[in-house]
This record gives sequence, structure tokens and C-alpha cells, in this order.
Amino acid sequence: MEDIPEHMRKKYLLPDMDSTFRLFAAHWHAVDRNWKYPIHKHPLFEVNLVLSGTQEMIVNQTSYIQNPGDIMLLGPGDVHESKAIGKENMTYYCLHFDVDERVLRELLCRNKTYFHASNSDLATAIQPALDKLIKLTKDEAAQRVESRMMILSALFELFAGISGTLSKRDSSVTVPRMSQVASQIAARLELAVDQTEDERLEGQDIETIESIAAEIGYSMSSVNRMFTSVYGVSPRQYMSTLMLKKSKLLLMDPELTIETISAKLGYNNIAHFSRQFKRWTGESPSSFRGRFYK
Repeated sequence: MEDIPEHMRKKYLLPDMDSTFRLFAAHWHAVDRNWKYPIHKHPLFEVNLVLSGTQEMIVNQTSYIQNPGDIMLLGPGDVHESKAIGKENMTYYCLHFDVDERVLRELLCRNKTYFHASNSDLATAIQPALDKLIKLTKDEAAQRVESRMMILSALFELFAGISGTLSKRDSSVTVPRMSQVASQIAARLELAVDQTEDERLEGQDIETIESIAAEIGYSMSSVNRMFTSVYGVSPRQYMSTLMLKKSKLLLMDPELTIETISAKLGYNNIAHFSRQFKRWTGESPSSFRGRFYK
């Protein structure tokens, strides 16, 4: 067999990925024409789709009228309330989610176009994924493993549709200086969390939010304000999310002791790590690990 010529030798790799997300309170709901949901806000992103009837949603004091197929896309902290209007009963589908994929969070938080008509680019892009999620939501067997994997597949299809549409719209807009600074801070925090135990033992400085702020020449109050505006969470909350994700991944490695994991994460002792992990999740590291390894 002939060797492949050097100019034809190629290798293709998918990028390494390490992302987590949360799906919360996804529901299909049929309501009567007098239904209303009071004013509220939450720390999650929300997709709200009207299936039949008409809904008025007030977001940050601006009113939007949703007809069948119209979608609302909201961000963390957006103050909103809803009610059915008109003479018909109403059906809608709603889901809340959070995601730590940095670029996607930037796109979502930068988006201030809440209403997307049924024939808009975004509604067209994500409707197939929403159709799958609606079907799975109404499926009584949704708890089965294969159904849960189908839900994951549809969710990633939803994220792809949202990010693809917002990216096209965002590409023609100059990224504000505030977003550039926040992205720089986020990247530095990710590197700090990924710093290895060996690097710390070698005396390399561990970056903190305070040291990053000082190095880039901004006060902590400015850093907090810019970062929260771009990502919807404070730098400290963002770093905690990264630490929790890394903790869970390490705990799923049966070759590592909890003491070793504590050291890898930079904690002075296992008790400190255990307290922090329980504060994040409501359970101890050993309890979390026990759900995977008996």
C-alpha cells in the first residue's frame, strides 16, 4: 500500500469542550382567557412561545403582544409579567435555562431585542428545536434515559439556533469596550481556575478578581458593574460556577481522592472544600460522588 503524500496528509479535530447548562421549569401550559402571571424577575434566561391565543408580556416596562408563533427571549434580571388577552383561551410553552459557555452568554446578555415575531430569523431558527422539546415535555415517558438524551439533543439544537442568529446580528455591531474588558476578565478567571497544583507549588501567583482588576486598571466596583452587565452574573459568581464545574468533573474521576481534589482546586484543607461544595450544591463531595460510584 502506498504512503499518503505529505501534501495530502491531514488531521481534523473538534475543539475541546467543557460547558455546563441548567434547564429549569420547562412547561407547556393551557390557560383560560383571564390568566395572568405577576411581575417578577429571575437569574435565568427564558424562552417563551405562544402556541394559541394572545399574550401580553410587559418586559422592563415595555408591552409586547404575542400571537401564535411569536417568541420572547429574556435575560437574567429582566423584570416581566404576563397575561392572556382577547376572547380566547391561551396556550404557551416556556423554558428557563442557564449556560456557562462564555461566548453564548455574551451574545444572550448583549441581546436587548426581546420580541421575535413568528417569521423572524430567530423564531424560524429555533422553532424545530422547540417543537421537539414540546413533544418531549408532553411525553409521559420523558424520564427514560433515551428521552432525556433526546431532550439534551434538542436543547443543544436550540442553543445553536439562538447563537447562530444572534452572532449574525452581532457581527455588524462594534463590540463595546465594556464587553471587551469583561471578556478579558472572564478569560483570566478561567485560567485561574485551571491553574494546576504544580504551578501553585512552583510559586506562581494565583490570580484573583482583585489582582485582575488592579492589573487592567479598573476599580472593583467598575469591574463588577461591567462584568455583570455583559454576563448577567458578578465575577465572583462566575468564578464560583467555574469552580463548581471543575469540582464535579474531578469528583467523577474515581482515581482521585477527595483530599487530592481539594488540593488541586487550591483549598487549604479538605474541610474547607467540603463546606464550600455543600454550600454550592446542598450535598457533600462524597455524597455527590456516591451517586456515580458505589
